[in-house]
Amino acid sequence: MKKYSVFVIGILLMFFVSSCVPYKNIIYVQDKLPDNKIDTTAYKIQKNDILYVSLKSGNETIERLFKMQNNAATNNNNSQSTLYLEGYTVDNQGYIELPVINKIYVEGKTFKEVKNIIKKKLLATQFRSLDDIYIKIKLAGIPFTVLGEVKNPGSGVLYKERPDLFDILGNASDISLVGNRKSVVVIRREENKLVKQTLDLTDSNIINSPYFYIRPNDVVYVPPLRQKTLGTGATLQQSISATISALSLITTIILLSKYVK
Repeated sequence: MKKYSVFVIGILLMFFVSSCVPYKNIIYVQDKLPDNKIDTTAYKIQKNDILYVSLKSGNETIERLFKMQNNAATNNNNSQSTLYLEGYTVDNQGYIELPVINKIYVEGKTFKEVKNIIKKKLLATQFRSLDDIYIKIKLAGIPFTVLGEVKNPGSGVLYKERPDLFDILGNASDISLVGNRKSVVVIRREENKLVKQTLDLTDSNIINSPYFYIRPNDVVYVPPLRQKTLGTGATLQQSISATISALSLITTIILLSKYVK
């Protein structure tokens, strides 16, 4: 009987240890942040991006160029979702089509470069001076998908100049306790192919990774910890409950085996 007791205690300890999620596995950005300067390279437009383009001027003719878009935004109280729907999509050849200007090639260019292209196009059509024209170009929302061990998985749109992984996770109500923060996967389309990168969100050097900053149509996947695949508890209470259940089962098996003999 003593031999069985030792066996049961060993099994109990094994279940208890394996079912607990270590504290260090649920803390983001551990240690001091690196002194490196964050990369502030200007964003370059990609295929399937949706751009918001706004022209403002004292010249009524120029104002009317984007009247449809401006009216749509105004009538909906400048709703960000409206700006997203009324934006200009970069097609598979890297072009957008604007009123009067028609098609212009924007893929791989910064917003500043596209502004200059638009000004040159306007000068080449019917305008002699563009000194009083104000042109605004930005992404009309950044669509993303987050899957796996987050509290609210799904697709969404971020309205921010330079969103990062924490913006997405915040939108998804954070990673669950059994989500693996050390192996978060980002899937991104680069040069017509899919690229997968695994990131450790507990590492403070994460801010130096270009995959930490979200691009349009990124997919973020949070895999489960081993505790989830074993079906054990994430919290202490759940772990104790799982261990007691396992202990009860083992004790029952031992008692039954004695009577069978």
